[in-house]
Amino acid sequence: PEVIGVDTATERASLAVLNRGGIRGTLLSEEAGETTMAGRSARSGAGSEPVYVIMDPFDGSLLYRRGIPAHWFSALAIYGQDGQPRAAGVTDHITGEIILAEPAGVVRIPRPGARPVPVHPARTASLDGAFLETYLKKPPYLYAMATALRPLFERAKFILGNGGPYGFADVACGRIDVYFGWNEALTEVFSAIYIAERAGCVVTQWDGSPIRFRPDIHAVYNLVCSANPRLHAEVLQALKGIPPPKGL
Repeated sequence: PEVIGVDTATERASLAVLNRGGIRGTLLSEEAGETTMAGRSARSGAGSEPVYVIMDPFDGSLLYRRGIPAHWFSALAIYGQDGQPRAAGVTDHITGEIILAEPAGVVRIPRPGARPVPVHPARTASLDGAFLETYLKKPPYLYAMATALRPLFERAKFILGNGGPYGFADVACGRIDVYFGWNEALTEVFSAIYIAERAGCVVTQWDGSPIRFRPDIHAVYNLVCSANPRLHAEVLQALKGIPPPKGL
């Protein structure tokens, strides 16, 4: 019951595409865990770079299972052996939106067949009246985050109760000003964090220390992603003295 059919089906389909593209290296996925990708396509050769592929195959599968059409996302990123990102992408299975990041920039394709458009984070400079996002759906997260972040929530204008990979995309696209992640798995962070970073957002741990990729499938992160440096500095100041939540 913890691994729902839509998760494994999406992962299987994604792996088939990666394999046909000759991608080889190590897969770090929410469902499959850590596995080797052989890249058996004819296009793969000795010169192809071995990479890490970080994937959250289907975020929102419990909602999907209940037939609730909300927050159905997939996310995937590619990192080199040097720990540096090569590309990342997320898709909204309800709207068909796709957001892609690569060294050239970040673009948003609003719907299938639409032209790509550049994304821009918000210019919001203060927590007062800001739009915030954090995962609140499961009770241990709802109580913990609402309690710990109450001083920040009280200053906000709106709270979006979503989390995971699309939180980074929401900040990158200017829809959300600050995204808070607590106890986030590696697959939920590094499948999409590059989208926010490449768009010019600021992402650190709650104490302000940097977040760096390391291929540890068991790693978890407490992070904050802000639309711009000025807002991020205010957020970090507000977080001082607030320990990470402990859950129910």
